[in-house]
Amino acid sequence: MKLATRTLGTGSRTAALVHGASMGSDVWRDFAEILVDHYDMSVILIDQRGHGDSPRAESYQVTDFVADLVENLPTGLDFLMGQSLGGVSSAWAAKDLQPRRYIGLDPAFTAGTVTALALRFLGRMQTKLPDRILKAIGMPPEGAAPDMLERVHAMWSKWDSSMMSQLVSSGRRTPFPIGPPAVPTTLVLADPSLFVKPPMAKALSALGWDIRIKPKGEHDLHVQDPAGVIKMLDDVLRENAPQG
Repeated sequence: MKLATRTLGTGSRTAALVHGASMGSDVWRDFAEILVDHYDMSVILIDQRGHGDSPRAESYQVTDFVADLVENLPTGLDFLMGQSLGGVSSAWAAKDLQPRRYIGLDPAFTAGTVTALALRFLGRMQTKLPDRILKAIGMPPEGAAPDMLERVHAMWSKWDSSMMSQLVSSGRRTPFPIGPPAVPTTLVLADPSLFVKPPMAKALSALGWDIRIKPKGEHDLHVQDPAGVIKMLDDVLRENAPQG
């Protein structure tokens, strides 16, 4: 499927940012601006199927999202980054896309029964909840940009909320496997993470995954504290940066 993409910046290195379920490429705005302004990057922002300006679809299996990334993104990116759904779809796609580094922000590698039920419920209800309820449950998280709730509503207005049942079911049928990373990899996890729990994180770390935990980080940590997350990644973001 041909997806909507746009590029910010004209830096010498290229990163692609892949958003989570229900959001869109604009969720990365503050994060992307830091990469452009301080890390000499050109940033590709992509709307996944059923989100933003990309087409809706009949099928929303995790494998569909993975195939879309392989079709729409260039191979050999300097960085392939994704959060939540975008984190797991990017992780699967990294084998084919072969970025210099994959960075996952609390990727949705697994979902327990309670989490899966909550996601199915929220998929039906979240766009109907009043702002006072959204704020009470931490949407957007404390620390987010002042206009983030307005931006979330705009992204939700373009989201095909029917996808959640398919998406959650397919993810539970085929959870991301524990194995060596396909490419050099860094994960930044929420504290605690519902999707990469400590036993899985420990197993991945033993296999060569670079695992970092953001203290008090929420699932939408790139929204909660974009500058703080980028600071945690500064060493890997400066890898292979041009000198001078």
